[in-house]
Amino acid sequence: MGYPKIILLRHGETLWNREGRYQGQKDSPLTPKGEHQARENAHKILKYINNFDKLLIFSSPLGRAKSTAFILCDELGIHRDRISFDKSIQEFNFGIFEGKTKAFCQEHYADVFNEREANKWFYEIEQGESYVKVAERLKSWLMQFNSKQTLLVIAHEMINRILRGLYLGLSTEETLTLRQPNSVVFLLHENREEIVT
Repeated sequence: MGYPKIILLRHGETLWNREGRYQGQKDSPLTPKGEHQARENAHKILKYINNFDKLLIFSSPLGRAKSTAFILCDELGIHRDRISFDKSIQEFNFGIFEGKTKAFCQEHYADVFNEREANKWFYEIEQGESYVKVAERLKSWLMQFNSKQTLLVIAHEMINRILRGLYLGLSTEETLTLRQPNSVVFLLHENREEIVT
């Protein structure tokens, strides 16, 4: 059957991104730069696709993704009611790390931090999730679509990392190396990816 074509975005920069805090399923607002990134990403999409009639639009329900999705739709002239907010693509739950900086976690949760770094794919953070569990929910979500569909997905770096790994058939080690700045839009198509500029 094959995977759908996916235009994959990360939400715009947030206050906690700027402060280097783990966000997970907690939230912080978009910065003015983040709002600008969302508008710029909309213009990139507009250069790539100009008929949105059959486009399926999915966003994480977390505030930063929702705000980004609204900006995108407004810029593209798409009614906001077409956005499906789906918990399956909400960010990885960082549990006890959420709202805290990496440096704080390294100092105050040193054992947890080091154990997770040593076994990142399988380690489940206290009150949170593991990569393997998130991958299971994302795989189930992805399998409901087919190769004839086109999706616009607004989510998060960890979620998009796993989605890209699943789509491209990467190993867990390769998947963990993937990055997506807030200003980068990926097109996933026929088991390949490219940057939409």
